[in-house]
Amino acid sequence: MHATVKNGRPRRAPTSGSPKRQRGVIAIMVGLMLFMLIGFAGIAIDLGKLYIAKSELANAADSCALAAARDLTKAVSLAASEAAGITAGTRNRVLLQSEDVSLSTDSSVTFSKTFNGTYQTKGQYSAADLPSISYVRCTAQRTGIANWFMGVARAALGSSAVAATAVASTTQAQTTCALPVYICQPPAPATIKPGDWMCSKVGPGSPPPCDKIKGNFGWVDYTGGGANAIKGLLTGSGQCNLPTGPTLNTQTGNIQAAADAWNTRFGIYKGAYKGPSDGASDFAGFAYTPTDWTTNGNAYWGTSSDAYSDFVSKRKLFKAYQGDNSAGLLTTDGNASPPANSDYVNGADRRLAIVPVVDNCSGVAGKSQITVTSWACILMLHPMTSNPIKDPLQGEVILEYLGDASDSNTPCATQGIPGTNTVGIGPKVPVLVQ
Repeated sequence: MHATVKNGRPRRAPTSGSPKRQRGVIAIMVGLMLFMLIGFAGIAIDLGKLYIAKSELANAADSCALAAARDLTKAVSLAASEAAGITAGTRNRVLLQSEDVSLSTDSSVTFSKTFNGTYQTKGQYSAADLPSISYVRCTAQRTGIANWFMGVARAALGSSAVAATAVASTTQAQTTCALPVYICQPPAPATIKPGDWMCSKVGPGSPPPCDKIKGNFGWVDYTGGGANAIKGLLTGSGQCNLPTGPTLNTQTGNIQAAADAWNTRFGIYKGAYKGPSDGASDFAGFAYTPTDWTTNGNAYWGTSSDAYSDFVSKRKLFKAYQGDNSAGLLTTDGNASPPANSDYVNGADRRLAIVPVVDNCSGVAGKSQITVTSWACILMLHPMTSNPIKDPLQGEVILEYLGDASDSNTPCATQGIPGTNTVGIGPKVPVLVQ
């Protein structure tokens, strides 16, 4: 084919590579790319929506399982546990917090005797099974979630659904810290009972009442750090990470060097200890000694015939240490005025403590090994003296025995028992296990 001639100039026939046609192809490619980009963005947004929904449902399942596990006391019915779980779980919201999570009875909350066992609804267990049930599982789900940007594929893909599951149980709260002191059960037939006083050493040279009181106590060196470690435990929280096994090491003597550290718990700051930041005080510093508490026992609960109110009353009033003259002690080198300290109202639970118990201390002398048989709740009665030679108590330290720490009648019962693999009355707390 020849090009035609117009006005004396040849004219070429249009070709396939002309700019107009190229512009058309580019427009089509841009359109396809935009369609694909929007599609990918839609998938990302819709998947992100589902991911957020799953996270919201996971929160609901966790809340449900923890609340339901709290009632796994082996005495409360499974219906109460299920109700607690559903109540807590449905307080959560899903789909970008737009609606409440829905949980159903007899399907959303199931129970099992073991972690890997069969989970069944409450109606599938009998009353005889109740003491054996230790795990609860909650399942939260949301079906029929519409896609925002994948509407074109909705007919083929359908709506989406997400679900989350959580399993919880209860375990002993091992957060209790022990004082670096051990107490001795006296040889049979003698016994100690709640309210009895126990002296740090017993013998004919001890002043009353320590010349007659049965049972004594000594220092425990939990970590092998000696007196410095003991002082650190007294000003701190006590020994929280107990050594593995029931055998502990004792530390010889009264460890007079620990007196200032001991006394911080009574709000008395001296030497290296300048104030509460060096060792928090108890809510009360009021001391109980044979001088001001002539009953020589039962200082925690007290009786109507006592000259002073009991310890419970004193700490409610944030009573400060009454001074050396009134207490019959020598804690400040002869200074009868109580140390200046007004921080008892901001104090803590520092004089009620848990300590290990040894059945037979007859062979304990100096640095020895002792075997812990149980844990006791004790009350630190008074500060330690700074001069045992001149002090009326001649350096004696007296504790009040309040009972076995696992006994529900002791004020320490709710603190739990120190260490691991121990059984106490409390507190048991719900924990997530899956």
